[in-house]
Amino acid sequence: MRHVRILGLCLVAAFALSAAVASNAIAKTNTGTEFSAFENCPFHEFSPGGYEVVACPWAVSSYKERWNSKAEQEEYETEHGAPEGLTSHFTAGNVTVALKLPIVLKGGLGQNEETEQNEEGEGLEWVGAKGSETIQAVAQKGPSLAKAVDTADLSEAELNRFNYYVKVAKQKKTTATVELAGPATGIHLNLIHLLTGEGTAFRFPVKVKLGNGFVGPDCYVGSDEHPIVVDFTTGTSGALTGKLGKLSFSESGVINIAGDTLVASGFSVPGVENCGIEGGADEAVDAALGLPSSENTSVLNGVLKQAGAESVEEHGI
Repeated sequence: MRHVRILGLCLVAAFALSAAVASNAIAKTNTGTEFSAFENCPFHEFSPGGYEVVACPWAVSSYKERWNSKAEQEEYETEHGAPEGLTSHFTAGNVTVALKLPIVLKGGLGQNEETEQNEEGEGLEWVGAKGSETIQAVAQKGPSLAKAVDTADLSEAELNRFNYYVKVAKQKKTTATVELAGPATGIHLNLIHLLTGEGTAFRFPVKVKLGNGFVGPDCYVGSDEHPIVVDFTTGTSGALTGKLGKLSFSESGVINIAGDTLVASGFSVPGVENCGIEGGADEAVDAALGLPSSENTSVLNGVLKQAGAESVEEHGI
């Protein structure tokens, strides 16, 4: 356990060293593509605690397990065995949304220079992406309108609207878009817990926008004031078991973790807000979706990359 904790602390130190490593590797490899993922890193900006950004994290989810190469996957499975094969999803109440489209996370990490990162993984603060959304919103396929609304709880006016969208306009399809709730400072990345599989490795507050002509443009599950707070782990959460993927360092100093599976269970999801005309469909949507709910699950497969802020700036990103 101690050697894993030391490795986590070394990852933080690697951010500061990556600029020098990258300088020596420029003649060996084309780093333009590798560093392009960090184009929205807020280097030279400061976290709420007054810490300058020293690292540029970037992550992307995948529906199924994703690796940088087939060889990397085979190497991992030879050592650790085949994974459970969990697919990325978000369950709220009695509805599960398959996260088939990639969700990209961008930003920076401010580091307390006095404490750096202690053995509990604290000392890093998230700073939102520059010139881009920190979590890039993407509309996933949601439940059909016929299943997402309990018409018994609609007023006559809302029922007339519902029938129009279902029978006349035939707009039964809905979308579900995961968005960041509140400021990016609510995001928390703990490198020690990520590596050990103990405790929360990644926490972020989200809200889910439901999209359809009937529910309207501002129908959300959760909000900035009442976010859905999801604590992910690479260890065990309820009946789900995650895993840490393959850790590697590129010649240009970029840290890669491919094949991660983050899992979360037992978090709370509030009821919907602003669905229909002035929230007139809120009760009907809650009844159909089984919200509010206190027992929900989520799985995120994907890849995490990090580079030192100095390296990113040096490469003109």
